[in-house]
Amino acid sequence: MTVILFIAASLDGYIAGPDDDLSWLFTDADYGFSNFYGGIDTLVMGHGTYEVIRTFGEWPYPGKRAIVVSRTSNLKIDTPDTELFCGELPQLLDRLKTEERHKVWLVGGGELVRSFLEQGLLDEITVSMHPILLGKGVPLFPGGFRRTLLLLKDTKVFEGGLVQLNYHVMPDDEEF
Repeated sequence: MTVILFIAASLDGYIAGPDDDLSWLFTDADYGFSNFYGGIDTLVMGHGTYEVIRTFGEWPYPGKRAIVVSRTSNLKIDTPDTELFCGELPQLLDRLKTEERHKVWLVGGGELVRSFLEQGLLDEITVSMHPILLGKGVPLFPGGFRRTLLLLKDTKVFEGGLVQLNYHVMPDDEEF
């Protein structure tokens, strides 16, 4: 099983502007999203990300299993194929392996990404860097996780200036 963070960020490292503003995201092309999305079988997101996505109107992930990770069990889940998980992340991943899940998309947000990094549970990171400086907002990587080595697997440069970086997350015992 592979756990992948596939996310967009501003050049100064924010995944959303103030008040969860996403109006700056490029929407003029697919940027490889459809191909990526077609290959995943499970989405994992934090409850804050879930709440933001619910404001978009129609649920954007029909037919895909989604798991909302939260510290509290009273979160209202009302979207199709979505469940709440309130346990430890290694237990969640063990369960997904047992269920023969192959590609898990870590949708966000920043605190959940930090937890995955802190516990060494992330396998790949793909960041689509948008050529914009937001100045403030929600950071891509909130501090507080252990040093993590990354190996660049691929880069793609798109018309308009978006650059997509794909990294392999190096386990502690791997070397370049």
